[in-house]
Amino acid sequence: MNKQELTVQVKEILIDVLNLEQTPDQIDSNQPLFGTEDTPGLFDDSLAVLEVTSVLMAEFDADASIFNEESFQTVNSLSECIHEANQMQLT
Repeated sequence: MNKQELTVQVKEILIDVLNLEQTPDQIDSNQPLFGTEDTPGLFDDSLAVLEVTSVLMAEFDADASIFNEESFQTVNSLSECIHEANQMQLT
């Protein structure tokens, strides 16, 4: 799976888990996952992180250790984290 396909799949998972009324095309890959006063994020609480992480681990056969604070900055950083882990598994 290439990075673009993976990013779409991550967006679909976010939409499903967070019950968002958006399509993958409507979510910017640079969308922050955590919001600020000026810019809303996709996550509204820390429980959302656990729910999303659980689904991502199951969907991509990923270990929790691949995720860190940087992974959850944007949709793109989350996709990149999974992509890099998948590439390491292939080698």
